[in-house]
Amino acid sequence: MYAILLAGGSGTRLWPYSRTMSPKQFLALGATHESLFQETCQRLTPLVPSENLWVVGSQSHEHELRLQLAQVVSGFPDDHVLLEPVGRNTAPAVLWGALQIPEDQQNEPLLVVSADHLIGNPEGFVEAVHSAVPLTEEGWLVTFGIRPDRPETGYGYIQSGAPLPVGFRVSRFVEKPDVETAQQLAASPEHTWNAGIFLANAATFLQEFRQHAPNLFQTFEPLRPCAGKPPTPEAVEQVFESAASISIDYAVMEKSQHIAVVPVDIAWSDLGSWESLHQVSEKDTNGNVLRGNVICRDTRNSLIISTKKLVTSIGVENLVIVETEDALLVCDLRRTQEVKQLVETLKEEDRHEYRFHTRILRPWGSATTVLENSSFRIQLLEVGPGASLSLQRHRHRSEHWVITQGTADVQRGDEMLLLSESESVYIPKGVLHRLGNSGRIPLEVIEVQQGGYLGDDDIERFDNASHA
Repeated sequence: MYAILLAGGSGTRLWPYSRTMSPKQFLALGATHESLFQETCQRLTPLVPSENLWVVGSQSHEHELRLQLAQVVSGFPDDHVLLEPVGRNTAPAVLWGALQIPEDQQNEPLLVVSADHLIGNPEGFVEAVHSAVPLTEEGWLVTFGIRPDRPETGYGYIQSGAPLPVGFRVSRFVEKPDVETAQQLAASPEHTWNAGIFLANAATFLQEFRQHAPNLFQTFEPLRPCAGKPPTPEAVEQVFESAASISIDYAVMEKSQHIAVVPVDIAWSDLGSWESLHQVSEKDTNGNVLRGNVICRDTRNSLIISTKKLVTSIGVENLVIVETEDALLVCDLRRTQEVKQLVETLKEEDRHEYRFHTRILRPWGSATTVLENSSFRIQLLEVGPGASLSLQRHRHRSEHWVITQGTADVQRGDEMLLLSESESVYIPKGVLHRLGNSGRIPLEVIEVQQGGYLGDDDIERFDNASHA
């Protein structure tokens, strides 16, 4: 068996915990300390060997993706990480992954799953996939339907038709319904939630794309490996620039005449809102989900998360309260779907809070903003052993580095400096510089940036070694 793991997406409905550059798939939201992405990787282990797995994600998340992948999957092939230069929804991602399956293996089952879903019954998931394999041998494209336990307006529904040896032929797909329609669908045994989990032979996937999305198929044909060699980054960028943005549901599933649904009970959730996280999480006797530094009195049916500050509540109910270093969300539990619109407002106002946390992971380590205004920024830089920042200069700001831990290799113009704890160096505007760590312990540096403009586009890089 082969698998495509879809790891793109921004997870805006779980803001401020999830951000564009740190989306929900890379956060620990389940019962374990692992991220949703890592939990998904491990859930696939009984089904798919690592050499048969492809991960499709965003170029902007490459470092986090590869770091988390290495923590749970050993020896993962480097070229099995497919990085999208720009998001184009799920159909292009699935098609790109399907094109990677060797031609002599295209009659093998190909499983498509999302990295940001929660499945509380992984054993049931594995059993369901195995049970559906015979359908793929008969040319069916299988989707897995979740039996509803409540009316839900945030999910699409699948109506089952004629029975098959396993599951049913799909009669129709139903768009996200209004409240009244959702109540009717949830009460009907013929209807299940559309979980966006698919299984078919790779040849079937490609044939369905060829038939129902011919323009998209033709656009992505250049990304099929040639003689075992992956396409160049330039070729990938060209394809994505011209590709349509469309979901696999619209491109293929709702058009095909060979779709089957297998209803399952696997404790599934797409964690598409704070309300859904509250629904699937363990609660106290008052129906509260409390995480982090939280103390409550007379509080009911609420979800309260603190990442640092003490958060307290008295005499409230049906609330979502989420605290992060730089943002606080207070929301009616029943209106959490509107968080997405709130994030759109942040984007329109060009607020950095929709994109970044105060701590930003970099290929060389991390940068945490401690304090900033329009003319200065103070950051804590953590540089891993053997890592270094790119050779760069700035036209609008100077920098002052103070070493607080470890030993720093500093290039300043033509000078090469070796600095230890409590030592410092000044980098004037326009001077080429680089910070590195050739030691065996993490390097910590307090960086003070000062100038009239502190934007990232004031970084002029002279190599690509570290991407930052």
